[in-house]
Amino acid sequence: MTRAIVFNGDETWELRDLPVPDPQPGGAVLRVEATGLCHSDIDHFRGHVHTSWGGEFPSIAGHEIVGRIEKIDPAAAEKWGVDEGDRVAVWDIVFTPQGHRIYGHDFSVDEGSGLYGGFAEHLELLPGSMVYKLRDDVPADQLTVFEPLSCAVTWVAPVKSGDVVVIEGPGHMGMATIVAAKAAGAASVIVTGTARDRFRLDCARRIGADHTIDVEAADPVGRVREITGGQMADVVIDAAAGNPVTVNLAMDLVRKGGHVVIAGMKDRPLEGFHSDWIPTRRITLHPGAGLDAAGAVALINAGKVPTAELLGDSFPLEKFEDAFALLTRSTPGRDSVRVALRLS
Repeated sequence: MTRAIVFNGDETWELRDLPVPDPQPGGAVLRVEATGLCHSDIDHFRGHVHTSWGGEFPSIAGHEIVGRIEKIDPAAAEKWGVDEGDRVAVWDIVFTPQGHRIYGHDFSVDEGSGLYGGFAEHLELLPGSMVYKLRDDVPADQLTVFEPLSCAVTWVAPVKSGDVVVIEGPGHMGMATIVAAKAAGAASVIVTGTARDRFRLDCARRIGADHTIDVEAADPVGRVREITGGQMADVVIDAAAGNPVTVNLAMDLVRKGGHVVIAGMKDRPLEGFHSDWIPTRRITLHPGAGLDAAGAVALINAGKVPTAELLGDSFPLEKFEDAFALLTRSTPGRDSVRVALRLS
């Protein structure tokens, strides 16, 4: 049997013991070592899933998954290029006959083995999955950053060598985007946040940001103008989740002819957006909607990612409530750049 955290979709969860299956033809069974927690897990807990499939309940959440292959069908071993015992990152998209689905969101615990999310000690890897070998000399909880980084390396597609990049939001996606922007050749990275983000803004400097701005203590438009000598940012990446006000601010921070990437998921419609900004200032908008797990894993395996600094805090399965409280920023006196769950 294996233990799993199951979300019921009504802001409740339970711990279940589930049988560990044998691999299907073309599949495998993963012994999960660690899973990163994401803002989308908060939405999942509340019954909201932002996938094209639409989510399933009750279900095992968690999609930033690192583990070791425990059992594997020979056909899968050949196709994926891995063997039993290999440490891998799991791409969260799986291609099924019914369409593509997301591990940690789109599978009910009552379907098949039920083990289709990272908040469990085992994960059933279905045919149509993709995995990538990860280095063995770094703790697994640090390596879960591969998943946010796999998004971030696509968000920085407009960044050219020598660019000034503003990243809105110093959450774990924003932190990953700092690394990706520097890898893409950004000469200067500016990170914005609010007063409650003081801890995270300090961490952003250690990870590689050249400047940070508390938008409640200083005028962000004026500070970016000062930092850039009046030129403003070449690229603004809105990685902030929640309040959509950052979209309007991004349009004020970017230079004429610059690029704005809208990536962070918002919790309400945007008000006050002036579409005239786009043609009159020749601003190009990009969706933050890509995944490049192979590219992210390559950066990690090459030692180009400060995985320890990006981890933040990790908890054993038994302390899931503490991990989730820190993720939701409801732990008095504490904050973290990122939270992970250790499963083994």
